Amino acid sequence: MLAGGTYSLTMTNAERWSAYERRERDARFIIAVRTTKIYCRPSCPARRPKPENVTLYDTVAEAREAGFRACKRCKPDDELEPRAGLVADLCRFMEANRERRITLEELSEFAGLSPFHLQRTFRAELGVSPREYLAALRRRESAPGDVVTYGFFESALGPGLIAETRQGVCAVSFSADRGELLTWLREQMPYATLGEGVVDNAVRGLLEYIETGSSDLPLDVRGTVFQQKVWNALRSIPPGETRTYEQLASASGRPDATRAAGTACGSNRIAVLIPCHRALRKDGGLGGYRWGLDIKRELLKRELKA
Repeated sequence: MLAGGTYSLTMTNAERWSAYERRERDARFIIAVRTTKIYCRPSCPARRPKPENVTLYDTVAEAREAGFRACKRCKPDDELEPRAGLVADLCRFMEANRERRITLEELSEFAGLSPFHLQRTFRAELGVSPREYLAALRRRESAPGDVVTYGFFESALGPGLIAETRQGVCAVSFSADRGELLTWLREQMPYATLGEGVVDNAVRGLLEYIETGSSDLPLDVRGTVFQQKVWNALRSIPPGETRTYEQLASASGRPDATRAAGTACGSNRIAVLIPCHRALRKDGGLGGYRWGLDIKRELLKRELKA
């Protein structure tokens, strides 16, 4: 069992499954799904699998050794600080329930905080209130009339998927698993009509960006006002240069929102073209990267040589 967890090794599998059904945020065990080969936190908002397809583990190491890979929604490998972990779980809860009305009281109960402390904690982490985040989430998503064309590519950074609307590129992600990429795209744009098609110009622009650090591809960028400001600040960084999360927060008009700037980088769904790989910690460390630190290192190395 993970150190410091609320639940001990004496929990029965039935008790663990019950905690999983309730999406207990403090539950410290791992759910691994044999049909998808993915392991999750108990608080993951993804659709619940059938019990017969599930294996329970005490640690992520055990799940990895058994051949499972980490869920990209709940990110069970991440060591999050308590506040960051709480807000991340709140965001995923809202993402999973965005089609219905979610009250502040419901969020407060989920988080175990008063409405006042919930709002203050959420704003400190993301720069917006829960209500503003949910509204932006709905605006950011595709509308029922949106048409998204996607295609797969091979690059120096590995295989991936790129998708575009009439406005421009709306998503880029890296993975060798095409099924995983399509699942991710559907989660990102649940109301759009998705179709595989010709995206040659988008692919050429992406490959150009990987090689040179720049491209004139139009983007379809959707997010909160603060997220948009952080992403614009990232796009203004010249190739070969980096900025700290503190500098991004200041450039976005919120010098006190360093953590929120980092979270905005993690929410970026257009890899490379919105260059969140150029964001570093204050001490020069790489920090996190949604598509893996190996890709982040390679991008920075290429841009320094360009």
